[in-house]
Amino acid sequence: MRKSWITKAGVAVFCVAASGIACSQTNGPTGLSVRLGIFLPTSDFARSIGNSWFTGGIDYKLNSVAVTPMSGTTSSYLSLSADYYEKSPLRAIPVAINYNVRTSQIVWSVGIGVDFDRVGTDSTGIGGQVGVAYEFGPSPTPFFIQAKYFLDAKSDLDGFGIYAGVRF
Repeated sequence: MRKSWITKAGVAVFCVAASGIACSQTNGPTGLSVRLGIFLPTSDFARSIGNSWFTGGIDYKLNSVAVTPMSGTTSSYLSLSADYYEKSPLRAIPVAINYNVRTSQIVWSVGIGVDFDRVGTDSTGIGGQVGVAYEFGPSPTPFFIQAKYFLDAKSDLDGFGIYAGVRF
């Protein structure tokens, strides 16, 4: 069962990487990002269910926000993100508004929003996230890797997300 999950995750990462290479021939991202990866819970209860879970997410760039440039390659913007990670009986769907700062090929982000959780029963609450992404190649190349830490309304659903993704 575990090998089947690892194989499926490997195929998903390969598909995202292949689409990123194919998209690198375009004029660059238009604002939508899709990512797949693994979630690593930090609570003992969640780890007792599984040490790594499948996760996915999307990000949509909302608008540009003025920032005093530290150099010619620094910019910032707001985005709306939604992620999903689950290992029965636990589930989280964090939806957040994020402030992103891009410096060359690195994008730092911090966000706050609503978590739609299942820990025994369904609930909602306020959560947060911080992350960093690295885009491969020059700035318009849409393939990236990303690490996020989720601070969920239910502490049993706190943890790290490690992703590979593509920007459209």
